[in-house]
Amino acid sequence: MLRARRGQVAALAVTVFFSAVLVGAFGVLLETGVRGKVATGEYSGAPLLVAAEQAVPVDGDVDMTVPGRALLPAALADEIRAALPGSRVVADRIVPAVLGARSGGAEPVDAHPWSAFALGDRELAAGRAPEGPGEIVLPGHAARARGLEIGARTVLGFGDQAVAYTLVGTTTADDSGVDVPDVYLSDQEIGTLGNPDRSVAAIGVWPQAASRADVLPGMLAPARARLWDGGDRGPVEAVSQGRAKATLVSAAGALGALAFIVAVFTVIALTSLQIRERSRELAMLRIVGATPRQVKRLLRSEIRMVAGLAGGLGGLVGPFAGAALIGVIRSWGVLPRTLEPVYGPLPFAVAMLTGLVAAETATRVAVRRVARSSPLGLLDGGDANPPGAPRTGRRTALGLALLAIGIVMALAPAYTSNVDAASGLPGISGLVMALSIGPLSPYVVRAAAAAVRRPAMRTAAAYMALGSIRHRAARVGGALTPIVLGVALGAVQLSGAATVGAVSAAQAEAGARTDLTVTVPGPGIGERTAELVRGVTGVGSATPFVAAGVIVQPPAGSGNSPQTLNALGIAGDQVEQYAELEPTGGDPIRLREGEVALGVLGAAQLGARVGDRVTVVLGDGRALTRQVGVLYERGLGFGEVLLPLADLLPATASGRASGLAVTVPGSASAAQVADGIRDRLADVPGAEVTGSTGGTGGDAAGGEEKFGLLILLVLFGYIAIAVANSLVTATLSRRSEFALLAAVGATPRQRRSVLRWEAAVLAATACLVGTAFALPGLVGMTYALSNGDRLMPAIDPVAFTSIVAFTFVLVFSATALAGRSVLRAPR
Repeated sequence: MLRARRGQVAALAVTVFFSAVLVGAFGVLLETGVRGKVATGEYSGAPLLVAAEQAVPVDGDVDMTVPGRALLPAALADEIRAALPGSRVVADRIVPAVLGARSGGAEPVDAHPWSAFALGDRELAAGRAPEGPGEIVLPGHAARARGLEIGARTVLGFGDQAVAYTLVGTTTADDSGVDVPDVYLSDQEIGTLGNPDRSVAAIGVWPQAASRADVLPGMLAPARARLWDGGDRGPVEAVSQGRAKATLVSAAGALGALAFIVAVFTVIALTSLQIRERSRELAMLRIVGATPRQVKRLLRSEIRMVAGLAGGLGGLVGPFAGAALIGVIRSWGVLPRTLEPVYGPLPFAVAMLTGLVAAETATRVAVRRVARSSPLGLLDGGDANPPGAPRTGRRTALGLALLAIGIVMALAPAYTSNVDAASGLPGISGLVMALSIGPLSPYVVRAAAAAVRRPAMRTAAAYMALGSIRHRAARVGGALTPIVLGVALGAVQLSGAATVGAVSAAQAEAGARTDLTVTVPGPGIGERTAELVRGVTGVGSATPFVAAGVIVQPPAGSGNSPQTLNALGIAGDQVEQYAELEPTGGDPIRLREGEVALGVLGAAQLGARVGDRVTVVLGDGRALTRQVGVLYERGLGFGEVLLPLADLLPATASGRASGLAVTVPGSASAAQVADGIRDRLADVPGAEVTGSTGGTGGDAAGGEEKFGLLILLVLFGYIAIAVANSLVTATLSRRSEFALLAAVGATPRQRRSVLRWEAAVLAATACLVGTAFALPGLVGMTYALSNGDRLMPAIDPVAFTSIVAFTFVLVFSATALAGRSVLRAPR
């Protein structure tokens, strides 16, 4: 039987194969996010390395990476020297800077003291060490990229000033694509730059005797420090990997689970369709004496054999596909360039299990219907369960139940205040409603045929196409199911991301009270820069602010999990001058010392209310306990955490403000003022002048947006393969039908027209139903994210048109490809 049905076997094998490939690829992404390591050799040379813990422990869950670089108090190095006399102790103090004279060519770098060069396994590639002020050592790749030779002059910017240096050496450091490049200055020079009270990043120890090093662990606990093993120092060397790996784990985990559901669902749809197409064959087996049990065993053996081979092969290919995805994502800057894929048995096992589970589930769902049906009713090739048959009641009830569950999930904002449920459940409601199309597809197909019946009566081809659709409603529904799933999934993912950005932008635009933003990425804004900006004609006010990420731990006893949120630091009496955040109480926000303000979404995630005490972990690892003083509405646009500037300022990498929020009086031109600021800051390397201060809350980086789009395209591509297989299977089984049309006089053109009409009805129905399933959840999510201010989601016309166009092209192409073989078959 397998040899006699090579086309159907190939379709099932291809679908199961790509199901396993898809899940295996996501498995490698997940395992790489969990176990992957990035090391640059920056700290690999010290026998003992002391550094702060770069993660916050979470009870019963994965530890959360500190938003920035967790640091150590500088006094700890002196304590270690006193405890280990005679030992060599080297502390690394990092000063953020920019390399280059102007903003257009400025590149953020980390300046280190030359003594810290001994902490790693790097070497001088050329030249010598810096011995005094005005000398610098650059990584070889950075020097080559700028065309600098030994003896050339370059400029480092430290926020307020540009300092000229002579290049005296280059290193073998290969840190491109990991955090920012490391440059080295003399120890005396570093001591005069940045914040003199700045903490240190790491302390290397060469103990004189191993026994003396035993005193270190007891000294480190009060400073929240630890000893890092030689093979596990990557998180200290490249702090960005923690956030990148967390993004990889969350995306791969969520979409991997979604891929598993989609894979099982599409295999069920295809298998059910194939078994329906074999109704006459299976009926003949029953009539000649085969028992229902024998028919079940026959079908299970066939499907298990195909699924086992295809799933195993897909499980082998899937990890390599995942590695290719990681390579693409690294090229976009979302992941460190040196993060290599991690291979293990788990992705292969899960991938192969996906194929077997999908096939086994599909077999049990489809075989039961065929085995229980009367064989006499299947001899004409009709549906196993024609309309009105008693057995359809269970399927209909299942479909209606899934549809009802999806609607209830979409309406979550109306009955729950839990922000995770209110915004998360609507996001997956479209998928749940799309799953209902399987049991309900015959009714949907008949309804679609009835809707276009009157205009279709004008042509014979359309009349025959609609008649065939009504007669084969269950089989057409089997092909419709994966198409609806793809349309709904694409609409939810693309419109959901656009809606978050639209709500964030709307809140930022509505609340912003400033006109321009001045920043110096890396070093930050110093006092001299601020005074220069305030001295420009047309500047009304220049308010310093800090935008950073923080981890907020919920109030004791709330039962909620810690959250990584965007924070905004403003002087307590200048909040209303910066933005209108819409506090829930109506009174202007006046932050006092020891208070924190939370956005309503962030507060709901934490289970916090006014008067509760929460712990805020800053970017440098320090923890502050603060009382919630007020809640505000526009957290998605400006950040869900509002702290006094004095709390956030010491935790920035440079100890300076992130930027200046500039107001321009109505009589002045913002464009002219911006040009004036650029001219005034011409000698400040890296200075940038942009639009208003909104949007610190929810916008993702361009690379992360590409990452999400890539994963969606991969998932949508898999669904496209399943759709094509379903359509080819459904069309190839109709040779006798089209031979009969030819026998009664239908021309080849008319028969091709019949196929085109069927494809048009199928594609249009899938687009309408898929969109209808996606909209309720998008409306609910929009309502939850905007705090009830808006209902309509942000639908990108180009993206939605692309989904519709792709659906029509896919359906017409697959139908035409199989139809060509059917129409050429001998009569």
